[in-house]
Amino acid sequence: ASKKYGGEPVVAYLPSSSPDVSTKVILSTGVVSVNQYTGEILGLRTRGLTVLGFMRALHLRLATGDVGRNILRWSALAMLISLASGLYLWWPRKTIRIRGPWWSRLFWSDLHNSFGIFSFLPLLLLTATGIVIGFEDQLSSLLDKLYGANSVHSSQTPPRPEPSPGSPELTPDQAIAIARAQLPGALPYRLQMPRYGGLYVVSLAYSDNRMAAERNSISLDPRDGRIVAVNLSTSLSPRERFLATNEAIHTGSILGLPTRIIAALASILLPLQVVSGLMIWIRRTNILPRS
Repeated sequence: ASKKYGGEPVVAYLPSSSPDVSTKVILSTGVVSVNQYTGEILGLRTRGLTVLGFMRALHLRLATGDVGRNILRWSALAMLISLASGLYLWWPRKTIRIRGPWWSRLFWSDLHNSFGIFSFLPLLLLTATGIVIGFEDQLSSLLDKLYGANSVHSSQTPPRPEPSPGSPELTPDQAIAIARAQLPGALPYRLQMPRYGGLYVVSLAYSDNRMAAERNSISLDPRDGRIVAVNLSTSLSPRERFLATNEAIHTGSILGLPTRIIAALASILLPLQVVSGLMIWIRRTNILPRS
């Protein structure tokens, strides 16, 4: 991959996660897809230029950097107030019904109330966890004061003699094999090359851990395979565990597919709430004739 694209140094590579998924080689200019059976170069994708990448940037920062992030974090607080006030307005009647023709204000009001109460709890969780993500820097400082400063959980081995000059470095495959032997059952999904940081850093994930599955890494000396540090999801600090759990709730991965479906449905109902609320306002302002 490096030779194919002008000798660019390899930043990292992502081993294939299944037989029909190509290996990815990350260069500074893009991500190269490689057939892991033949070595054939399948193509180069500019980093970040994917639909999912854009949607993630839009969701986190409105694709506008810190300005978008600030807008979203304060919008989440406004959303929390909106949910609380909506529940307050619905509570006296506690009705779930839809009446009248679709163009009437009664129809849109009932639709707004029904959608709102069914999506209230999921949206409340998504909003609250989104606020935590938006103010994560400030919250991290507070949690560090409560639980003590965050420390790196690592296991270090005694230093070994330096290898002789000119000795060959480990290959990426050898580094991954050493890391997998340390964490049986974990799947390596990323390998940081020693050109960036001086060590092989192998990131591994456990498929049965939905909260901190990908927070495992093993750092290796590229010359002799000595394990320099082991960072495990089971050794997270209270702050790290809290933030990992919060992220799992926000993405819906906390209980797997069922909670992902619930989070997705709540996200779909949110724009319907906006539309129905807008229609109620339109009817009240006489922009459209009333039924």
